[in-house]
Amino acid sequence: MRITRSRILSINGSKTETVMICNVIFDLGAVLFEWNPVRIVQTFTDSPTEQNILLKEVIHHPDWLSLDRGTMLLAEEIPKFAARTDFTVARMQSFIDHVLDSLQPIQATENLLYQVLDNHFSAYYLTNMSNAFFETLHDRNEFFSLFAGGIVSGREFVIKPEPQIYQLLLDRYDLQPEQSLYIDDNADNVKAAKTLGFHAVQFEQTDACFSKIRDLLKIYQ
Repeated sequence: MRITRSRILSINGSKTETVMICNVIFDLGAVLFEWNPVRIVQTFTDSPTEQNILLKEVIHHPDWLSLDRGTMLLAEEIPKFAARTDFTVARMQSFIDHVLDSLQPIQATENLLYQVLDNHFSAYYLTNMSNAFFETLHDRNEFFSLFAGGIVSGREFVIKPEPQIYQLLLDRYDLQPEQSLYIDDNADNVKAAKTLGFHAVQFEQTDACFSKIRDLLKIYQ
């Protein structure tokens, strides 16, 4: 039997309703895994010119969103990225490998995940990410086996903050938004989740943010 936790919402100091939070939904990039594009390019090349090119023509290019949406495959995009940046295909492949290697777990969030599970919440993920990237992260990190499920944009051809991807998560796992806490670093994604009825927190790697999440869930270190 799944144990639920409740919290009392108040308006003007008056208790109004009990909200049962059963599910905690994690974004991946910049929430469960480090994602800092500036640092990524700086640790790949010392050249400021190349750093700017990689940010503009790869990570921040619309084609990167196509990877996230699943409408382009990484094998197709690497030659395009190489041609656009005037890098060799081999060097562009090295950069993509470097990006993947940079996606290391954020230890404090991993610890939060274990606390969430220890306190009998169900954990899910909802991420904008290419399927190729996700498969690599999945293979490298054993904690994915602890999730009850999740949605990867690159597999579904829809991305946040489009409401369809949130609804897909709800429908596929029979979840109720008012019973679910969503954690994401992106303000637009958080706003979209709230519009659909989720409890949502905009994530920052700060003690205050982790405390806020634990307070909402009534779990403590």
